Amino acid sequence: MSKRFSSESILVKREPVDFARIFKPVEHAVLARFLRRPKLLPEWAAEVDLNELPSEGWDESAQGIAPLKPINDPNVLENTVARIALAPIQQRLPQWAGFNLSSKPAFGRTLRAFPLRKATSLPLLLFGINWATSGPGLDWPEQYHVTWIPHYNEYLVTASSDSTGVHGFEDIALGSFAPSSKRGADKRSIGDIISGHWHHLYWHGQETAWESLWRCGAIGHKLPFKWRDEIWPPEAEESEEAQESEEVEESEEEDPVDQNAESMDREEDRQCDG
Repeated sequence: MSKRFSSESILVKREPVDFARIFKPVEHAVLARFLRRPKLLPEWAAEVDLNELPSEGWDESAQGIAPLKPINDPNVLENTVARIALAPIQQRLPQWAGFNLSSKPAFGRTLRAFPLRKATSLPLLLFGINWATSGPGLDWPEQYHVTWIPHYNEYLVTASSDSTGVHGFEDIALGSFAPSSKRGADKRSIGDIISGHWHHLYWHGQETAWESLWRCGAIGHKLPFKWRDEIWPPEAEESEEAQESEEVEESEEEDPVDQNAESMDREEDRQCDG
C-alpha cells in the first residue's frame, strides 16, 4: 500500500523537492504534534508557538494553514491537521447549501486559500456514508479519506462533514498509521481508526448506526458494513425495534373508555378549529 499510495498520490511539481520544505513552519508544528513525531520537526520550525494562535491578519495562503481557535480547544488540532491534508480537494468534500432569509445562498463549508506547494499529496477517498435523513434534503453525510504525509511518512485518516454542526468543524483527523509491507495491514489500520471514531460517537450518545453507504472508494462496499455491525450489532437494533413495537401495542390496549374520551376530545378540537 505504501509504495502505491506514495507514487500515485503525490504530484511533484518541481525538481528537486525537499519534502520537509513542502510545509510551512506552523504546519510542521501542527503535524509533528498530532503525529507525535517531535524529532522530525525541522529546526527552522521549532520556534513556532501554537498557543499564540490564531493571530489576527494571518494569511494561510502565505504563512500556512494554522489553528482557527485556541489549539487546546476540542478538535482544533484535529481540524488543523485535516485541513492541511484535505486542502487540495476541499471543493470535492461534502457541502451543505441553502438560502437564508434574504434569499441569498448560504453554505455549510467554508473554502479557504492554502499555500502553493512544490509537491502535493492528494487524498484518496475511502468511502462515504449518510448518518441519517432527517427530512427532505436534510442528510448527514460523512466522507473518509487517507492522505500520505510527506517527510513524516505517515498515512492520515480524516472524516469530513458538510457543515460544522457535527464535530465543531467540517473536517477532523481521526488518526494515523505508518506504512506496512504486510498484506492487509493498511485496511486493518484504517478499520481500527474509523471504528474507534464510531465507537467514540456510540459512547457519547450515537445509539443508532449510520443509515446508508453513499460513496464507494478504495475500501470497497463490504468492509464499512462489517465495521458498522461490530459497533451497532443488527440484533441489538432489532431488539430495540421489537421493544418499541411492544410499547405501541400496550398503548393500544388501554381502557376503551379512555380511548373514546380521547377521540371525543379530538373531535371537539376539530370542531373548535372549524
